[in-house]
Amino acid sequence: MRDRYFFPLAAAVAAAFVFTAMQPFAHRPPRGPLSCGGCANGEDVTAAGDQLYRFVPGNFDGLAIFNPPEGGPPLLRITRLADQVYEDPRSGPHIAIAEDLEYAFESRPIEVTIEARSSGDFAATEFEANYFAKPEGESGWQKFVLGREFGLHSFTFNTPPRGDVEGYDYLGIRPVAPDKRRVMEVRSVRIRAAGAKVAP
Repeated sequence: MRDRYFFPLAAAVAAAFVFTAMQPFAHRPPRGPLSCGGCANGEDVTAAGDQLYRFVPGNFDGLAIFNPPEGGPPLLRITRLADQVYEDPRSGPHIAIAEDLEYAFESRPIEVTIEARSSGDFAATEFEANYFAKPEGESGWQKFVLGREFGLHSFTFNTPPRGDVEGYDYLGIRPVAPDKRRVMEVRSVRIRAAGAKVAP
């Protein structure tokens, strides 16, 4: 093959390999802490659809993002085994809250609303949620009853001041598993400021 044909062909093949490796059309859901980013209100944020990919499993497996058979945006499925015992919400399924939201929420009441339902043959009848700001400042595990249809489950928590130590806040969610395993699904998580900041 003559040089005037070989080199353009080689360049085209190399470009095709680079294009394929970059996977420009691959699905790339968001990861990392939940942030306001370009949202309209930095004191009211919702994780739903692809934003649920920001949840991480902690020390246990049991998280899955899936497209529901009835259609609609992705859902988060949480499975917990009865022997998965922990108190720190970071040890199980949780989502980290980025610094911009921490600043917006600190030293004020917030409302956390979780849209969830029971699921599967080992459907959970109850679940718990815990907003963790620091070891001495967390909501504790708040318990709710689950049904087969999606319902809204809310609690309020007075967040502490940030203090001198930098670090993320976290929201942990876990089904109550008295035996074997239990399964629940989450469609959305909303966190919003529910009052004015408290002066130090």
